[in-house]
Amino acid sequence: MPLRQFIVTVIFTAIETYFFNRSILTGDYLIAIFWAFLILRNLQTAFVLGKIADAIEDQIKKRKK
Repeated sequence: MPLRQFIVTVIFTAIETYFFNRSILTGDYLIAIFWAFLILRNLQTAFVLGKIADAIEDQIKKRKK
């Protein structure tokens, strides 16, 4: 994941987490579910990109041997 994409993902996840916490504390649970969905989507994307990066790294290591 390029550094720029990583920074943007972190910033958006932090903003979404703020609004999620704010929704929970004010009792707007329907809006909190929406923010939770967005946070989970970001985390899933980061997980998948991490797995792809690991797979690419493994292939590069195999070719060097």
